[in-house]
Amino acid sequence: MTTTDGAVIGVSKIIDHGPDVSRWNLVILGDGYQRAELATYATDARNFANAVAGTAPFNEMWSAVNVHRVEVSSTDSGAYDPAGVCNGTGATARTYFDATFCEGGQIRRLLSVDAATALNVARTQVPQTNMTVVIVNSTIYGGSGGPVAVFSKADGAEQIGIHEMGHTAFGLADE
Repeated sequence: MTTTDGAVIGVSKIIDHGPDVSRWNLVILGDGYQRAELATYATDARNFANAVAGTAPFNEMWSAVNVHRVEVSSTDSGAYDPAGVCNGTGATARTYFDATFCEGGQIRRLLSVDAATALNVARTQVPQTNMTVVIVNSTIYGGSGGPVAVFSKADGAEQIGIHEMGHTAFGLADE
């Protein structure tokens, strides 16, 4: 599973409050969306952007934020979900950013991606990137913070994403 398992297609500015050089730029990437699922990804990204817009402190400074959606197709839909120690489904999905549940082999909900590749794609597509978030096309609950915020499409997905973004953007810890 590598970047040969998909392609970067393009970028769209879905919230435009002005020039990127004078805004805080949130870049949303998708992983595990096949080309035929990119319309769903566009909706997922828009829903996440709307949730961010309604959440403090972003709601108070929303006019200073731009949001970009990078279209990335993956060979397979979903994410790798190892069966072993984390009792996953055993699914093996070939995705562009290598979305994987059970990172480190201990906690199934710890969903990760190849952060270096995600950051590289975000910065190539939007040089003024301030925050990178990856939405993984899976309804299994999961997420993580770190160099990029990662979250799945489980129930409450937008709130999971905002939570993980708090780890990444602000260094917040779990309660």
